[in-house]
Amino acid sequence: MPRLSPRTLAVAFGQDFSLFVAWGVIPVWAKEVMHATPAQMGMLPVAGGLAYVVASWASGRLSDRVSRTTLARIGLFGFAAFCLLAWRSRSIGWVYAVSPVGGFANALIWPGLQALVGDESAPEELEKNLGTFSLSWSAGKTLGFFLGGVAWLTFHLDTLVGCAIVSAAMIPLVPSRPAGHRAVAAPLVAHGGPPPALKSAYLKAAWLANFASYGLGATLNYLYEDRVHSLGRSSSDFFNVLAALFLSQTVAFWAFGRFSGWRYRPYAFLAWQLAGAGALAVIGWGVALPFALAAAVAAGASLGLAYAASIYYSVHSDENRGERAGIHEAVIGASNFAIPMAAGLLQKRTGYPQSGYFFAAALVLAAIAAQALILARAAKSASTARPR
Repeated sequence: MPRLSPRTLAVAFGQDFSLFVAWGVIPVWAKEVMHATPAQMGMLPVAGGLAYVVASWASGRLSDRVSRTTLARIGLFGFAAFCLLAWRSRSIGWVYAVSPVGGFANALIWPGLQALVGDESAPEELEKNLGTFSLSWSAGKTLGFFLGGVAWLTFHLDTLVGCAIVSAAMIPLVPSRPAGHRAVAAPLVAHGGPPPALKSAYLKAAWLANFASYGLGATLNYLYEDRVHSLGRSSSDFFNVLAALFLSQTVAFWAFGRFSGWRYRPYAFLAWQLAGAGALAVIGWGVALPFALAAAVAAGASLGLAYAASIYYSVHSDENRGERAGIHEAVIGASNFAIPMAAGLLQKRTGYPQSGYFFAAALVLAAIAAQALILARAAKSASTARPR
């Protein structure tokens, strides 16, 4: 059975560790040192997110034509440069100005690496390999939030120098691949599965789910520090809730990568999103840490299934894997800045500290309704097209 290169998994782990130590520390610095408002906090990911959205689609398409791993090496170097630039921040405006460097760099890394998983997988291994790959980066992300809090207390913004070193150290670990990867693309789509129209509907629904659900994590990432601060709690609550969220997501990747009962079935898919919306509202309400941690576990599982479905349906293709993975990542990038930005602006406009969280939760509910409609129409079309 084809196995992923351990070096690919190490790069996924190391880069997301670096990324989320950096983006765990930056919001705390913005609040505690720069005294940023909720609107300013919500704007932190906007410039980098825009760069990521634009570059992900282009990078994914490019990775179908040139070496995916060469693009990843360039991206790792670029993210190390972003960390060093952000380390010199003396204002919120400087972070806004340099964050596109980080967004563009990560867009060179992730679509190609995700498509590479498809290149290295046989049809019966794709689901497991995607789960293992996602588990690797999610474990790095989780550890980044756990250690980011410790690093902030000890090193403050100097932590970003360490992040630059970690990303740079990943460059020689990226495995070598020829430009074409394979002489002929490895087939992944077996005959006799769901009809193409239904597959297309699930892909669209999963992208929509990923956009709304990923906003749960982004809202907590960029706004929860302000909520914790307003409640008079320690910043450790911020790091612990985020770490619980992404630890749960990591476990979900392991589970959904090994049990395939969720594929092309709507009910669990939609139900987990509903649970995530409720969990975000509970956390944003300002409940005590034990209850917030429990809610974060539910939200993490919800986010894990939405992401697992999106990347599976994106890469489960015999052509243009990089391009589809690029769209998947562009959706995440858009969610990562648009939802916390809107939530932060709403919170500033209303003066109601829970409003941003309720907005993000309501967006998930709207996305669930849209997905149900898309899937119902596709199922009806497939049933009428089936020969009698």
